[in-house]
Amino acid sequence: MDNDSYIAFLLISTLLVVVDAAIITISGRKYLGNAANRGMSVAASWLTTTLFILIVLGLVALVSTVDLPVAGELQKLVTKLGLVLLLLAVAHAITMSVLARYRGEERQEQFAEELTEQRRGHTHPPEVTQSIERHEPYSTT
Repeated sequence: MDNDSYIAFLLISTLLVVVDAAIITISGRKYLGNAANRGMSVAASWLTTTLFILIVLGLVALVSTVDLPVAGELQKLVTKLGLVLLLLAVAHAITMSVLARYRGEERQEQFAEELTEQRRGHTHPPEVTQSIERHEPYSTT
């Protein structure tokens, strides 16, 4: 690859990574966001996006150094961009699964807290319906 193609590859790849990272950040906040843990959702989204960016930019740097057995500078550029797009898709899918796992854990914790609150609210003994025949509570004997 000549210098112009190399720089074009790096610029296009970096732009693709930044656009995808912005999509993950914005969508991740909405996907994870709830009123109770808004700060944690934003933090988890940022941490996940940062990890995504670092990994994918590292992959872009590695792909940029690979010498492909393709004739022509334009074909090499297109092939390398194709590799970057495939790696970007895999990284995006992994990132979404991480966000989904975090969301599931967050929902389980919220559900457990709701159950605990419900149990605290029921301090009186359960109500017993009366027997139809005897007009008194059912007995177990």
